[in-house]
Amino acid sequence: MRVAIALVAVLVLAGCASGRTTVSTVTVTTPGSPKVAAPGPQNTGYFGQIVSVTGAPDSSRLLLVLRPQFYLVGVTANTALAAQQGNHCAPLSCPGVEDDRLVVSAGSQQLTFVLPAKTKGTVLTLSGSKTQTTTVSAAQLAALVAGAKTPKLVEPLSSGVWLAVDTDRITSFAQQFEP
Repeated sequence: MRVAIALVAVLVLAGCASGRTTVSTVTVTTPGSPKVAAPGPQNTGYFGQIVSVTGAPDSSRLLLVLRPQFYLVGVTANTALAAQQGNHCAPLSCPGVEDDRLVVSAGSQQLTFVLPAKTKGTVLTLSGSKTQTTTVSAAQLAALVAGAKTPKLVEPLSSGVWLAVDTDRITSFAQQFEP
């Protein structure tokens, strides 16, 4: 940038010294700041229990219905539990919740999302005596929701799942471990 300014100054002075008027236009480009995604429904996370997955397993997309829940931790969980129990406490001094988390209903409205057939996600399975995540397809998730026994889950899907959603389309899913 300094070089460009110095170059412009030299050209202006050179034009003045010759007795002629010289006009030069110099365009300087600087890298702009990175674009930030606009606030909105893109790349939103949802948590809850899968109610159903419908559609032909060989189709390009399925429909997943979710019973949404709030997965609360920290002060938010502590104050919500105190309110449920009718206890009054200062937010920062409310007793902690069991297992450091509280899951509460997010209302009675179920949410429907498009689950593209190519979407993959993870479920919790056992490898020997160790819990691990296993990647499954949308069709395998639909089969598990319908009662399939493989892969063998550590716990039922009712423990909850996280959905990554772009507008109305699920981009990935992950089963939540419940201690």
